[in-house]
Amino acid sequence: MFLTEKKDIQEIDEALKKYKKIGVVGCASCASVCLTGGSREVKEMKKHLEASGKEVTFTISIDEPCDKRVLKEDIRFVEDELKETEAVVVLSCGTGVQTIGEFTQKKVISGTDSKYIAQTEHIGEYYALCGGCDVCRLNFTGGVCTVTLCPKGLLNGPCEGHNGNNCEVFEDKECVFVKSYEMLKKYSEEDNLNKIFEPRDYGHSAARTKI
Repeated sequence: MFLTEKKDIQEIDEALKKYKKIGVVGCASCASVCLTGGSREVKEMKKHLEASGKEVTFTISIDEPCDKRVLKEDIRFVEDELKETEAVVVLSCGTGVQTIGEFTQKKVISGTDSKYIAQTEHIGEYYALCGGCDVCRLNFTGGVCTVTLCPKGLLNGPCEGHNGNNCEVFEDKECVFVKSYEMLKKYSEEDNLNKIFEPRDYGHSAARTKI
């Protein structure tokens, strides 16, 4: 799941300053789980915009606004209202915002900040487990992403600051390399620790825009 957080409402208001007729699109998938873009948040945004003197032309929740196929099917329910809409507030991740902007050819305003790919523990409690760095090393680390879970993003073993078990930066957290070792030991694959990874090529995660 892609974790998002609500933007400061003042930033949204500032971006909408010169627009009068506003549509609101929510994400019924990831953003709904994050409580940033579900039906409740769409209603809250509508209420706020109307209280600010805006005309809300439509509201809709789309299962996956980042998926052009789904968007094409769902947006037809508001296609008439969309014609008179000047700007669209999108309560989804940045990919959803850009997809809606490209598809509708309308001014889009993001209502959230996109954070990271997260594991959901409970509603409102999330953990970053994947940074989408493109070159996945989970097969050699016991299924633990050291790049994301280590605050220093290390590849080849722990730093000198750990105390044998806990992280130097987050002293109440277990060092991710200790966790990696425990998982590898469980499957008798400790030899994987001898593998030396080459320095990360950030071009893999920064330059590629289509797969």
